[in-house]
Amino acid sequence: MTCISDNAAHIRSIANELWDTIIIGTGVGGATIGYRLAKEGHRVLFIEKGKAHFSSPGSMDERQEDAEKRLESAYWPNRISMRVNGRESEIFAPLGCGVGGTSLLYAATLERFEPSDLEPTNDHPHPTGGWPIRWDDLLPYYEEAERLYRVFGTPDPLSDQPQHMLRLPPSASAVDRHFMQAFSQAGLDPYRLHVGFGYKPGCLECGGKRCERTCRSDARSVCLDPAMRTGCATLLPECEVVRLDADSERVRSVICHHEGQHYSIRGKTVVLAAGAYHSPAVLLRSRNSAWPNGLANGSGMVGRNLMFHANEWIAIWPKKKAAVAGPRKVIGIRNFYIHQGKRLGILQSTGLSAGYSEIYGFMLTWFDRGHFRRVYPLRPLLRMIAKIGTLLLGRATIFTMIIEDFPHRENRVSLDENDPARICVSYDVPDELRDRTQTARRSVRRALNGLKVLPLQIEVQLNYGHPCGTCCFGHDPSESVLDANCKAHEVDNLYVVDASFMPSSGGANPSLTIAANALRVGRALSDRLKEAVVPLGRVIA
Repeated sequence: MTCISDNAAHIRSIANELWDTIIIGTGVGGATIGYRLAKEGHRVLFIEKGKAHFSSPGSMDERQEDAEKRLESAYWPNRISMRVNGRESEIFAPLGCGVGGTSLLYAATLERFEPSDLEPTNDHPHPTGGWPIRWDDLLPYYEEAERLYRVFGTPDPLSDQPQHMLRLPPSASAVDRHFMQAFSQAGLDPYRLHVGFGYKPGCLECGGKRCERTCRSDARSVCLDPAMRTGCATLLPECEVVRLDADSERVRSVICHHEGQHYSIRGKTVVLAAGAYHSPAVLLRSRNSAWPNGLANGSGMVGRNLMFHANEWIAIWPKKKAAVAGPRKVIGIRNFYIHQGKRLGILQSTGLSAGYSEIYGFMLTWFDRGHFRRVYPLRPLLRMIAKIGTLLLGRATIFTMIIEDFPHRENRVSLDENDPARICVSYDVPDELRDRTQTARRSVRRALNGLKVLPLQIEVQLNYGHPCGTCCFGHDPSESVLDANCKAHEVDNLYVVDASFMPSSGGANPSLTIAANALRVGRALSDRLKEAVVPLGRVIA
């Protein structure tokens, strides 16, 4: 096992070697493909911008401005320029930065996409026309990813796909058992949500912060550390990739910055796994005379078709008081995945509760953005209404629906012309997404009319932690960046395996699909590295 962090001589020795594969990023995509390649005996170098070890507690105020403090807590240190519906802002996207990437902070919901996401049917069409691979191509890798990431849950009763790799979860809290029964009585089909928690004694189902007890299945503990133990992998943390040096056909080297010095590192193949914001940014920064619009960007599609999910947050009160002790992130419902002919997504519990402050905050937003705002003297009464409501009803459980986003060419990631190191996002919320979120809101309330249900938002809420689609794979090189094996159409030794590859966002959390695809691509790349007689331009099935 080798971890290089601060010895310039060792880094120079790395730069003098020719690696089988250089992997940029250590999140779910990068760590998983690196695990596959290292287990197959290939020499892998992981390059990670963030730290390998952290001295601060896992939690931190996400508004913290100091870059070093953010890095010490595994948060991405830099703001992103966002322009949404013409309104500009500077935000810290909810991204991780450190060995393990965003999986250091994620909520570990590890759900499959539906077959109709990949292969639309006449009954369930899709605006994108589907993916360049079949559902059966991905299914064995879903199963492998569920085993690898130690996924707990119960089978979705609406699915006819095998789900035998799931581990049996511990009993849910009393209040969630009550909800499961109430949802079933309402004609829905709830199941135990598929999650990557070890459920060690005292498990807190950490989300939004580092898990200090290695209970959560993050990419580091599940894939990167085992890859390192093979002796075939080397880790270079606190090293930022500046650009890729390439000719018209191949990446020649990775140019990176470490402790004030620039290094050029060579690999037979290069895998980008820096995330759907940063992978296209690396390609756009790598423009040269052969690639004037950015590396692998002959189609002009690098950075385009940016998608998020829309999160529809809903507070639901139980019919009776019940204890909340025990696992809380436990309920999944797919009855609304495709509903009334519209593609929506999974309704799932979040493990969060809503009391007075959350309800009061929603009521203020509702008042200020509605017709009643003209009657301003009524606004102070909202505090009393929220207090009385909370006393009478108690605390609610917060659920969210993950609503699919569709690709639109002008929604994109680009670079600041005056500062190429700065990432810019431009996104306009489509009317059809607004329509589908309203359908989701109405449908849940109608289906659960026996329960007290309160939507916690009025406008579309984009999930900036779920970016995808900025280097889509597909068969047509004029409309996509990658081929079916996630190799760049125009660059013979360049792959992308983070959420950038996805031509549609699906109606579920993306992490398991990213892991499954990384295992699939890893197998193809391993076969390619082993077979020297295979031409480098050929796609391995």
